[in-house]
Amino acid sequence: MPTVVESFHLIEQGWGSRLEYRGELGTDGWALGERWGRLVAAQWEKTVAGSLRSVKEEAERRALLR
Repeated sequence: MPTVVESFHLIEQGWGSRLEYRGELGTDGWALGERWGRLVAAQWEKTVAGSLRSVKEEAERRALLR
């Protein structure tokens, strides 16, 4: 059974905060499952990175309005 574990960590820093994403994908099906997992993980990482980029841009835009 494939598994996915994801976490988002908000880390306080002197100048603000840093958001860190961690993800883990476990597969079954031996070699075929591993290959599928690598393909899926690569695409998912791109998707998460794009989403986090959008969140960062919006947060920075709102900070400028203050």
